[in-house]
Amino acid sequence: MSAPSITLDSVDRGIPLLERDGYLLVRGVLSADEVQRARARCDAYLLADADAENEIEATALLRMPEMNFVFDERVIQALTVWLGGSLAYYPNYVARLNRRTEWHVDNGFSPKFLPDARHLYDPRFRHVQCVVYLQDNLPGAGGGLDVRPGSHGWAADGSFPDNEFLLRAYPEILSIDSKAGDLIVFDGRVMHRGTPQDGSQKVRKYGIFWSASRDDPEQIDRYIAYFQTRVAYLRARNLSSEEFQRDVQRHRLMQSVRFPDSYLPHAVDVIQRHAVAIAELPDAGVG
Repeated sequence: MSAPSITLDSVDRGIPLLERDGYLLVRGVLSADEVQRARARCDAYLLADADAENEIEATALLRMPEMNFVFDERVIQALTVWLGGSLAYYPNYVARLNRRTEWHVDNGFSPKFLPDARHLYDPRFRHVQCVVYLQDNLPGAGGGLDVRPGSHGWAADGSFPDNEFLLRAYPEILSIDSKAGDLIVFDGRVMHRGTPQDGSQKVRKYGIFWSASRDDPEQIDRYIAYFQTRVAYLRARNLSSEEFQRDVQRHRLMQSVRFPDSYLPHAVDVIQRHAVAIAELPDAGVG
C-alpha cells in the first residue's frame, strides 16, 4: 500500500491528511544532488563501520550547509500552514546513522513519561517530528519509517497510550514508501518504528530529524521540560555506560544550541523573516 503524498506546491492538501492519518509524505524536498552532498557529509563525519549506529549532534549539524534544508524557506512556510499559522523549532536537531527502533510513541508525547500531559489531549495540540531520509525505503532493505495510521487518535479518545493497547487498537501497518530526499512529518503522538531491515542492501541508513510545533507557550514549555528531565530518566534505565554517555553528551550539546550564534547566516535570515520561535534549553537544563 502506498502512502498518500503531496509536494511543496500543494501544501494545503496536507492539512486534512495530517489530521486524519497523523503523518504526511512530502515528495522531492531535496534534489538528487542535494541528497548526495548530504550523504557525503554524513559519510565524512560518522563512523566508517556500515553496521554502526551513530549521530551528528545539533551543534555540529547546524554548521553544515548540506543540512540546512531544515531551514528551507518552502519547508518553513509549509510547516507554518500545517501547524495552524505559527511555528516553533526545538534544539534536538540530529542526523542518525542506522537508527533502528521498535514500535513506540516518543517519550516526550507519552503520558507515562510526563508529570503533566494535559496538553497532549488539547484539541489545539500541534506538534510534529520531521525527518528527511537520504535513501529509499525499500521492502526488506528498509531505509525509512513505518507508522500505524491514525494512531494519534488515542488522544482524542482521552485514553492512555500503553503500547499493547495501541498495537491492538491500530492494527494497520504502513511502511511509508519514501524516496531519498522526501520529507516525512508525523504527529508526535503517532505510533511508529524504523522500517525493519533484512540486510539485503548494504546502504548506510541516514535520517535527519528535527521537531516543530505551533508557537504556543504551553507546548514549548512542556517539551523543553521533558528534555530537562531526560538525563535523569536515562540514568534510571540502567543503560550501558557507552550508550548512557552518548545520550548525556547529546543533551549537553543541545543545551548549548543558542540563536543566532549556533546557526548559519542563511538559517538566521529565514528564521527571522518568518518569525519562527526558537526554543532553547536553559543553562541548568541538563545534569
